[in-house]
Amino acid sequence: MRNTEWIGLTWGAEYPTVTVIGKNGDQIARHAAPTDLSPDGLADFLSPYLSAGGPTPVLCAGLPGMPADMYRAVPTAPMTGTFQMAASDPRVVLHVVPGLRQAKPADLMLGCETAMAGLLEQQPDFDGVICTVASQSHWSHISAAEVVSFQSYMTPVLASTLTSTPPLAGCASQGPLDGATFSQAVDDVMGRPQTFAATLAQISADAALSGVAENIGWSRLMGSLIGLELSGARPYWLGQNVVILGDGVVPELYKTALATQAVQARLMSRDELSLAGLRLAWAKLNNS
Repeated sequence: MRNTEWIGLTWGAEYPTVTVIGKNGDQIARHAAPTDLSPDGLADFLSPYLSAGGPTPVLCAGLPGMPADMYRAVPTAPMTGTFQMAASDPRVVLHVVPGLRQAKPADLMLGCETAMAGLLEQQPDFDGVICTVASQSHWSHISAAEVVSFQSYMTPVLASTLTSTPPLAGCASQGPLDGATFSQAVDDVMGRPQTFAATLAQISADAALSGVAENIGWSRLMGSLIGLELSGARPYWLGQNVVILGDGVVPELYKTALATQAVQARLMSRDELSLAGLRLAWAKLNNS
């Protein structure tokens, strides 16, 4: 498409997302990309939007395989700009938003920094905690427009693995949330986190012995997983202004779980704020 000015690519959720921006700044197209999309395969996948007349800028957030030394150390602003990375096809110029790193405790964040930058562009005075939920979850303390510290959890990955692996596969499949079961599971694991593994065993046993419905098992599993995370992340959310960035069912569950602890978190779209962050990166690139 000759009207393409730049292309945004974000990784980190269930699948990469491609957004094509035209010369006037309008969005031309937006859709999912293959889950195995790699930097080497970008040009072939994006070819309908590329021009033979010159290279097209592609701005990437959450680019897989980024070397650890390219991450920026906190405390720092979520995003200060991009760096250019060599591309295998002359039709593409890659501009990559670096992730964030933390020395103690050791931690890495990749992709979510762009969504946080999009939020702070819209709300520059925000002070509090941002919980980003995608393939991982990250709790970030924000003050004076900087990420002061963050803590990451593998909860979404654990949920996906457990629900697709015996003995929980088939007895804890995603379905309509049973709110009472979910909230009770959150409370139980936060009060007695040492019972977490035993609770997982009970979910499959209840299904076999009592025929407990799959959505009940799933509600108990998700309440236990997210409750365990909330127990560990308590210093981040307790008494704080909390915003959850995410899309789909799981971020909603985080909001519901926090509500059981009397925290009224706001939920905003990670996808939309990631695009806002990439637009900010494009503006910085053109003003540099």
